[in-house]
Amino acid sequence: MVILGSTGSIGVNAQKVARQFNVTIEALACGSNITLLNKQIKECNPKFVAIADERYLDMLQPQDSVVFVGEEGICKMLEACESTKILNAVVGYAGLSFSLKTIQLKKQLILANKESLVIAGHLIKQNVMQYAKLMESNMCKDSNTTNPHLNNNVSTIKMQRNFMLEHIFPIDSEHFSLWSLLAILDTKERLDAIYYKGFKNLYITASGGALRDFSLDKISHATLNDVLKHPTWNMGQKITIDSATLVNKLYEILEAYWLFDTKNIHAFIERSSLVHAFIESSNNALHASISHADMCLPIAYGIDRFQAQHTFCITPLSVNDFAKINFQEIDIKRYPLWAYKDLLLENPHLGIALNSSNELVQMYFLQEKVPFYALAEINMQVLDKMKDIKSPNTLESILAYRQEAIALSNFFIKSLKQR
Repeated sequence: MVILGSTGSIGVNAQKVARQFNVTIEALACGSNITLLNKQIKECNPKFVAIADERYLDMLQPQDSVVFVGEEGICKMLEACESTKILNAVVGYAGLSFSLKTIQLKKQLILANKESLVIAGHLIKQNVMQYAKLMESNMCKDSNTTNPHLNNNVSTIKMQRNFMLEHIFPIDSEHFSLWSLLAILDTKERLDAIYYKGFKNLYITASGGALRDFSLDKISHATLNDVLKHPTWNMGQKITIDSATLVNKLYEILEAYWLFDTKNIHAFIERSSLVHAFIESSNNALHASISHADMCLPIAYGIDRFQAQHTFCITPLSVNDFAKINFQEIDIKRYPLWAYKDLLLENPHLGIALNSSNELVQMYFLQEKVPFYALAEINMQVLDKMKDIKSPNTLESILAYRQEAIALSNFFIKSLKQR
């Protein structure tokens, strides 16, 4: 397998699981943590190594590995790899090109980089569907038969869902949980019912982030240190901040939209982070995925589904754990960006604007140059300004749309500083 973003928490855990499953790591790539990458090279002995920035090239100790540099270099590395599974754990917009390249190479994408679908879900789906149609055409030629139980419309939906999840394995705990729930319910006898009629709604949960118990007045003046103290997960700075604003949950809503082909997606606060997702079936029954927070479980299923199912275990729950489960509605006053959830589902291309603006204003917040409330305020201003702009449908138009969102975000940041 290939691990992109090998020095982050997902990449480090993926290497642990790969060693446990005796899976060979053919290639590693990272951004700037060259010290850890050098250690990983010694442990994994990969055939290929890549770094995002050539400024760190002198620090790299590649051993016998072939070295690639930069975005273009990493894409060339993917072309050179024989591995059929590529884990994309690169953070943010920087991971998009690698997801697109993986799909174009017809390799399985183990996806931790949710921004890929947030920014270019339609392009990724387009690439997947082109391959799906080719596969379907070949199957029809071989069999010369069609399924009498499915009309053309339902057959198309089935193909989209199956092929998206065949090529893209999500390792966010929420999307992995939705996948596993559907897999449990999806017997051969009930395939059509579960996929097309059997669920009314999909639900994912949010911890509420580090400021969930702050008063509304105190939230406005929260410091960087306050925001980075996540109550249940140990994650990187970016995702921890996004958890506090619920930007991360908006990303996950859009990710679920592209993966599961439905707009009936909702979220609740679940403070214990034990319930990751649940499905409401057509008879109003709920099917939930409940476990301790452990990213190694979805990673294990992404790397080797058979071994994960038969040999991989996480810490079991006790009766006392169930008493901790508590659901709350998301309070718009506390999380004002959540008011844009339905707008994003109706206009998923706005994910580009949200991501572009959010990455910029978050950079300023990490440098302590803007207050916490600016994260929501500026993102909302950008979304309001860009909601009527035509949806971009090519990579070039996505880049132009992104630049426009960044320019707007910069304008609002400057305006904020002048108050």
